[in-house]
Amino acid sequence: MVKVLILDASAFIMGYEASDNVLHHYTVPSVLEEIRQDLHKIRLESAINDGRITIVTPKRDSIIKVQRIVSMLGEIGALSETDIELLALGLQLKQSDLEPTVVSDDYSVQNVASSMGIGFKGLGTPGITKVFEWVIYCPGCWKRYDKPQPEGICPICGTALKRKPNKKKVIDAS
Repeated sequence: MVKVLILDASAFIMGYEASDNVLHHYTVPSVLEEIRQDLHKIRLESAINDGRITIVTPKRDSIIKVQRIVSMLGEIGALSETDIELLALGLQLKQSDLEPTVVSDDYSVQNVASSMGIGFKGLGTPGITKVFEWVIYCPGCWKRYDKPQPEGICPICGTALKRKPNKKKVIDAS
């Protein structure tokens, strides 16, 4: 299998340079919008113009599959649209017989990537060692919810909702 890297905005913010000619580098268009600092944006645009990074918009069906997984893991609300697009691209590339690794320091991105069988790597953080399924709950009345509630407020008692791990599984390091 051919290894490829999928780069989140945090990779560029941490100074990642797509200089490896062996690995293929990908990102999604919305990452360009997240990069605001001139130096990081110039480096990213230069890498795109030089063909070192390929911009791909993930297919709608891949995004829908990722949204389902995100919902099952209780990560809704913890991930941005860009995060979901990066993970959808990872799923798409994996289904094309490539071996994707998402480069992101976002633990929720890493959690979902791991549960989908996609590699992940952090640059500024050590990365996760366990995969979590989260549950949204009300600390006031203890009601559990399958999905975020409007404004993050319990519709029963009006308390701000919280999130806690429901299930966790150690990631196999082999």
